[in-house]
Amino acid sequence: MENSRNRPKTKLIFFLQIAAIVIFLSILPPLVFSGNKSDKIKSCLHTAVTSKQSFQYKKAIETLGNSEEGDSNLIKEYLARFFYLSGQSKRAYQKINELDSKNWDSYLYLGLISEDLGRVNQAISAYEKSLELEKSSIGLFRLGKIYQSRGQFQKAAVFFKKLIDHDSSFRLAYYYLGQSLKKAGKNKNAYKYLAKALNFYPEVEKISDEFKEVKKNIGKEFFLKKREEKAAKREKVALEPYYKQKGIPLVKVGIARGLDRFSFFSPAGFKLQGKNSAYRGKPDFFYDCKLRNKKVVLTSRKTGRVLEVFSPPIELIPETKEGKYFPVYVLDVVYGAGDFWHKKIDRAYRGDFRVVLKKNKITLINIVSLEEYLYGVLAAEIPPSVGKEALSAQAVLARSLAFRNKARHSGEGFDFCADSHCQVYHGFSAETNSTREAVDATRGEVIFYQGKVPEIFYHSNCGGCLSFDIFGKKQYLAKGRDLEKAGMPDSAYGKEEWFRKYPESFCKTESSKFRWQRIYDRQDSQIAFGASLDRIAAIIPKASKSCFRHSKMDLVLTDKIITLETGLAIRNFFDHLRSSAFSLELKKNKSGRPEMLIFWGAGFGHGSGLCQYGAIGMARRGYGYREILKHYYPKARLKKSY
Repeated sequence: MENSRNRPKTKLIFFLQIAAIVIFLSILPPLVFSGNKSDKIKSCLHTAVTSKQSFQYKKAIETLGNSEEGDSNLIKEYLARFFYLSGQSKRAYQKINELDSKNWDSYLYLGLISEDLGRVNQAISAYEKSLELEKSSIGLFRLGKIYQSRGQFQKAAVFFKKLIDHDSSFRLAYYYLGQSLKKAGKNKNAYKYLAKALNFYPEVEKISDEFKEVKKNIGKEFFLKKREEKAAKREKVALEPYYKQKGIPLVKVGIARGLDRFSFFSPAGFKLQGKNSAYRGKPDFFYDCKLRNKKVVLTSRKTGRVLEVFSPPIELIPETKEGKYFPVYVLDVVYGAGDFWHKKIDRAYRGDFRVVLKKNKITLINIVSLEEYLYGVLAAEIPPSVGKEALSAQAVLARSLAFRNKARHSGEGFDFCADSHCQVYHGFSAETNSTREAVDATRGEVIFYQGKVPEIFYHSNCGGCLSFDIFGKKQYLAKGRDLEKAGMPDSAYGKEEWFRKYPESFCKTESSKFRWQRIYDRQDSQIAFGASLDRIAAIIPKASKSCFRHSKMDLVLTDKIITLETGLAIRNFFDHLRSSAFSLELKKNKSGRPEMLIFWGAGFGHGSGLCQYGAIGMARRGYGYREILKHYYPKARLKKSY
């Protein structure tokens, strides 16, 4: 009976509690559930971006168009991008101008959209605003092309030059810069860049023709004068002496292959010893070695007089002067053929030389101690100014790689080549006090894993994420974010943002290597890929490795399918991209035909092992070289090899 009498009061309390909850919930969303809207937006974007990554732009647009959060700035930004990529630039233009505020990539897309609509002045303004906020290859490249199409060649050249300064690996920029300078009447300046472009694209007749035309416009006297100036400069070369190291293993480095001739001098003189003949050369006197009927003919470079004829192999042993050794100076050494760092330059080398014939061509081999070899590697592989700890870490890895790969080119008569296939080696000419000190400070130190020297990997910049599975799964390599206690995005939307943002990482010290972009229209693709965009029916990513690195891709063309089997093959096909970690956009016109390719990429190199710019970043934060190596090779240890 007592309970029944209290029932009306209980109901009143119940209704008061409900009312209190309703009032509480009415004020709660701004405080507690503000993240819920964000989660909904991200979920919607994840679905849309998943469609976008397979180039299903209409499906992506439908997903965002049906979203309850359509008034979101982020949804509008992505919608504008998808409209543009699907060939609906008018709708893209309308949507992007609905944004409350724009960031650098919003302005960049506004530039692309405006350009597509023929609103060129608006495109220029948008690109310039984008570049004020963040320097990008796309903005610089498109501005250069706009001014070039307008016949403003001098202005176009300014932007192509800025692009090369920002990202020297953007190969097409060299051609367009050379072309713009040529049309501006600056043939001498154009010659340098067209020569570089011809090295990149030797099969492109248009570039070859323009290069020949520039040479003709300059005239023979210019090149004759240049040769005379170069010869006079060589006569004044002074080389410092060095002392040979003892008790260090010797290595053989192939510094040049496929030669018909080479030229050199030695400050202290030298001895040449062939199978049946010998010759003692004078100090500071230039000599040529020329291939003739499977013999090597030694001549005076100045007079051309034949001095001796040798049957290879030939030993070239520098003499000493007052007990001191001097490097041998070799003229016109080529390295980086086909790459943006391609050069032909004079270089000095420690040690002795051997001349052998392979396939009826000269191979020039430098014989030097391992530690002296590292002197010439370090400055070529990492900037000498980066600090002692980063240099020391690189020295240990370079030594470990040399131990691991000795005799890699034994079939050609040497241990290592002097290019990136092994390690870049520039000899005595590249040495600095800081690089020598780093090698000396770590003398004999080598990385070991499970009792042996493992495969050693290093690269320029990992883009913020380290891969351990590029060359098969290597358990001794670090993996994941190149930053302590940080993770990678795990959604399609997160991946999309990863390539557009600059997340905190040890290697976030070199912007154009950390994040990079490429853009190719129909004209560009014909030069860069040797295939018109019109022929591309589909691009199908087939497999990937860690850190969003593509490892297999099918290009479905109108007449065939090209399968790119590795990350390196993908990079090389698409005009030698900085890495295989990228997000790809295939821009279509109203008819659905491809008319532009856009790459958003991260990092420079394969991304495995030590990240050089990550090591630099760690050193600047106070890490020692052993800590740096422990970070990138967590299961390995250091051991003295001698």
